Amino acid sequence: MAASKRFEGRVALVTGASSGMGLATARQLAAEGAQVVMVARTQDKLEAAAADIKAAGGDVLAVAADVSTDAANEEMVKAALSTYGKLHVAFLNAGTYGGAPVDQVTEELFNKIFDANVKSVAFGLKHVLPAIERSGGGGSVVVNSSCMGLRAPANPTFTGAGLYAGSKAAADMIMRYAAIEASKHKTRVNSVAPGIVRTELMGEGMTEQGYHDFAAPVSLVGRAGTSNEVSALVCFLASDEARFITGSVHEIDGGWRLKA
Repeated sequence: MAASKRFEGRVALVTGASSGMGLATARQLAAEGAQVVMVARTQDKLEAAAADIKAAGGDVLAVAADVSTDAANEEMVKAALSTYGKLHVAFLNAGTYGGAPVDQVTEELFNKIFDANVKSVAFGLKHVLPAIERSGGGGSVVVNSSCMGLRAPANPTFTGAGLYAGSKAAADMIMRYAAIEASKHKTRVNSVAPGIVRTELMGEGMTEQGYHDFAAPVSLVGRAGTSNEVSALVCFLASDEARFITGSVHEIDGGWRLKA
């Protein structure tokens, strides 16, 4: 079966694109015909990821930037427009994980998590949405949120996750207001809310079996998710197939919110 070309003639931007869900999404967007702007902090890792997609026939641009700042978001969009002239799709995926019980929260930890998970979304939307509007509107932005932003489980496994969960809940609310404001240009904005997905960030220092043992008890499907499963949902939401969907959070958690 021939690969879908849902994004032929479109320009897409992905933050946090050097690994995990961001890389999987950049790879799928390119395979489906998009010209992809890949954004991440670590330049050598980003360029290696971009080179792999180019070797598979993709048209990609690598932009090294820390998207927790307003200026970096402005520059990444300028780079996209300078190279490709337009912007139609964005996956605001960059973020981080960390936690501490409430009585152990530090200002440093708070700033780290909210800079990466909230500022990156707010400033990303600030610059991405006008660029999509200038490109004719009718585009789509997807924010990478988390099932943790939807429910606080009384489960010892997730002790100390309040800052992370709060940052993702904040990102979802920013997304909703952006969807309202962007609707006048027929641009849609949604979030995906993954559960436990095996990525470099989440699986650091864990064996495959150890990660399975961590994920299986809090999943109705008995396992962790994969980056490719999340990218499939992101690309659906970014495509015209989802043209009646906006302002909503889409769980992809293997039933985590029902079981954890």
